[in-house]
Amino acid sequence: MKVPLLLPTVCLILGIVAAPLVTVYWLLLLAFAVCVLLTIALYRWETCQSLGILVCCFLFGMLIGQRQDLPSKMGWEEAVVFSEPTEKPKTVEVMLLLPDVDCQVRCYLWKDERSRQVHLGSSLLLKDATDGFVRSSDWRFGGDGIDKLSKLERTRLWFLNYRHRLLGRYRSLQMDDEQYAVLAAMTLGDKSALTKELRETYSVTGASHILALSGLHLGIIYFLLYRLTLGRRRFLLSQVIIILSLWAFAFLTGLSVSVVRSATMISIYALFAVGGRHRSSVNLLCFAAIVILLLNPSSLYDIGFQLSFAAVLSILLLMPLMEASFPENYFLSHRIQRWIFNLLGVSLAAQIGVAPLIAYHFGRFSTYFLLTNLIVIPAATIILYGALLTLIFPPLGSALLWVVETLNKALGWVSQLPCSSIDGLHPSVLQVCLVYLSFFCLYLAARRLMRVAPVT
Repeated sequence: MKVPLLLPTVCLILGIVAAPLVTVYWLLLLAFAVCVLLTIALYRWETCQSLGILVCCFLFGMLIGQRQDLPSKMGWEEAVVFSEPTEKPKTVEVMLLLPDVDCQVRCYLWKDERSRQVHLGSSLLLKDATDGFVRSSDWRFGGDGIDKLSKLERTRLWFLNYRHRLLGRYRSLQMDDEQYAVLAAMTLGDKSALTKELRETYSVTGASHILALSGLHLGIIYFLLYRLTLGRRRFLLSQVIIILSLWAFAFLTGLSVSVVRSATMISIYALFAVGGRHRSSVNLLCFAAIVILLLNPSSLYDIGFQLSFAAVLSILLLMPLMEASFPENYFLSHRIQRWIFNLLGVSLAAQIGVAPLIAYHFGRFSTYFLLTNLIVIPAATIILYGALLTLIFPPLGSALLWVVETLNKALGWVSQLPCSSIDGLHPSVLQVCLVYLSFFCLYLAARRLMRVAPVT
């Protein structure tokens, strides 16, 4: 089998989805234990044992997918602010970490002079923090939340505080609000400054993915680090440095699901490269999904998780089909055509993969996504490299700001084109599943007709 981790990953996901159907935890645990013993006992029958492994993955998904309700407390709860506070019309939005129950919750503090003093790393005492909205009389500064953080959480907070200082250096460049919002989102993963109008412009043009750090951004950073390190001459050392740097960047940007997925895949790919092992891209994607779901099963319902994995899987499946439509070795002697093909091919494949999900979650389809990606992908590369140079040489900031302003104006122009997006799409979950099933059947038929080797 070319992709041995695919079916176990699918079964794990189905188990997490089906977890609410069975709420008796001990019964699930007993069924899982019995299934594991039966699977071990079937070692002489390979097919039966394989089916047993898939059932075990399904049951294990149901086990880890059991929802753990947050305890309701009558007293004061200790919390630590783990995000940049964002002012809303009547509230201040913050992400809080509750050390006593080991979870993060999004809260809205009633906006007043006191809530405006809340900053990243503040220790708070709150009543009923898990309810989401907190009135002025139900919270105050204080508590020992910082002292209760684990080493990992302290590390995350240190990186977030360092990001806060870098954002301060961005503000010192005297840029307007839109330039700062885009630069902060694209380079440091802070989207708190994005206005509703700016989000709408990027959404209509199909460029929202450029504001959410993902594999594109980490790929650009990986290429830069590979060039800056010793490369093939010190391959082991360069890969170790690159992996550590990528994870430092992941912590710096807040450990979003798409960044963790990308960092996990690149890390495993690099380790396999050092060992001279075969690297199956789809297997790496499945392994990354398993790791993220084991650490946090609720990530399955995160929009970023769904879009990120759907886009990457679609690229891995469809790009070989697109390449097979050209003569063999065609791109070896046509470098410009190869660059254009990769840019448009990846954009098209990713859009096919995420279109049903975008229609389901946002009710929209962007018609000019190919034109948009011709603009935003080169701009993202320039902005990422330019941001690094600007932090080292601040006088280069004016050139960086010009690129960001040009990007915003270009996307504003695209958003004004006729029929720039199709709105009002609201497919059901069943319809989305049927669309993906149709896509997969068409993919299998095209692969058979074009005689393309199975993807690995």
